[in-house]
Amino acid sequence: MRNALLASLLLFAFISCTEDRDIPAAEIIKVNPESQLIYYWNFNNLSGTTTRIIPDYSLVATTASITYDGTGPGYMDGDTGGYLLNARNNDLGENLLKVRNPSHTRSLLLSLPTNGFQKVILQFALSRSNNGATTQNYTYTIDGLHYTNVGLNKIAHNPAADPTVDLVAIDFSNIPEVSNNPDFKFKIDFSGDAAAGASGNNRFDNITLEGLASQ
Repeated sequence: MRNALLASLLLFAFISCTEDRDIPAAEIIKVNPESQLIYYWNFNNLSGTTTRIIPDYSLVATTASITYDGTGPGYMDGDTGGYLLNARNNDLGENLLKVRNPSHTRSLLLSLPTNGFQKVILQFALSRSNNGATTQNYTYTIDGLHYTNVGLNKIAHNPAADPTVDLVAIDFSNIPEVSNNPDFKFKIDFSGDAAAGASGNNRFDNITLEGLASQ
């Protein structure tokens, strides 16, 4: 009887903790246990409109940043309602990054210098508002100018609407040109009918880049 009661209480606690955030099975990519956390954005201190965001944690001193390049009235800002998915260091799900529509004329650009590292993996928690862009398209550059999706394990994603949260994982382990590269950048373009709307957003949290120290 005691074991049955304990099981019931644990089940109730699990449901209570997750009912506000419907988290589907994550797209698991096994990260090498020797990998190090190079960059980490948790956005917990981000509020209001911004044009450039540096990492909340950086293992090395570089020019890593997030910008929202392009034209039009779309912008990015910090807001409450953050996620726990992919959070590190026992961080709380406080704030997150909202990329506002119209987004079809802009790109979210992650500048991620990999000096001293190889076999990197990028991961982030992702959702959208009901009117947010329904498709994200992924490319990267190794020279800072020309973008491609060749070799990516994932070239696009359709984010679910909040409160569902997706884990997106992009594995660059088999693209050697990304390693030890000061010009490495990852670009997210937005499409679908909603991307041109006057309202709506895509939501990002807990962006991480991990990799092995170069030998």
